[in-house]
Amino acid sequence: MTGPGSGNSAGNAIGIIETRGVVALTAGIEAMMKTADVQTIAVERISSGYLAAAVRGSLAAVRQAVAAGSKAVEQYGELRAAQVYPKPHEHSAALLANGTSDRLARAIEAAP
Repeated sequence: MTGPGSGNSAGNAIGIIETRGVVALTAGIEAMMKTADVQTIAVERISSGYLAAAVRGSLAAVRQAVAAGSKAVEQYGELRAAQVYPKPHEHSAALLANGTSDRLARAIEAAP
């Protein structure tokens, strides 16, 4: 299957937003997914109340998604950080591959 994150240059950028609160993070993820052609590749609890989400796609899509996600987060909570990595090193990108994307894919498949 081809697409973001499948090894092609079109899916090589990664964007991360860090928030305080589940509602804010959910709003950010929803905005990122609806605004641009990106895949959510990780959702992590950083510490008590702080969470982060990462998306992957083309550089333009990731930039657009992170901007929209950041704006949505600010409406519902606290945006701690937002960053776009245009061409992450394969080892850096592998740090996000901790099984989260597999859990997300199973949840999407199981949804009605």
